[in-house]
Amino acid sequence: MNTTNVLFLCPHAAAKSVIAMTYFQDLANKADLNVTASNAGTEPDPAINPKVDQLLRSEGFNLSDFKPKHLEEGQLAAADIVVSIGCIEKEAVPTGTQFLDWSDVPMLSDDFQGSRNKILAHAKDLVTRLKEAAG
Repeated sequence: MNTTNVLFLCPHAAAKSVIAMTYFQDLANKADLNVTASNAGTEPDPAINPKVDQLLRSEGFNLSDFKPKHLEEGQLAAADIVVSIGCIEKEAVPTGTQFLDWSDVPMLSDDFQGSRNKILAHAKDLVTRLKEAAG
């Protein structure tokens, strides 16, 4: 069975895409899906957003070794699904790669809980769709 590679992107690779990657991987594991989630950014911060780190730790996730990474050209080609959270446009993604635009996620600074909830809802929806597609 092939592994589905899902790449989550946000500009700084330190907040929204971290939440998305973490929730998605956890939900996919619980659904017995063969997926690998990763994240990157076009202008990565030096470290995870402290508020995001605190949130995820409070929910039992340990990202102590996490460091935001710069989006490398090969990552787009290696991904089966690219999820952009206010980062890149569909035209930047190779033909044949599924592109999802989650730009409806509020800014964390404007509505932290709303942003988290929207990301979680999107992650649940993506897991459901992948589970259905897997049969």
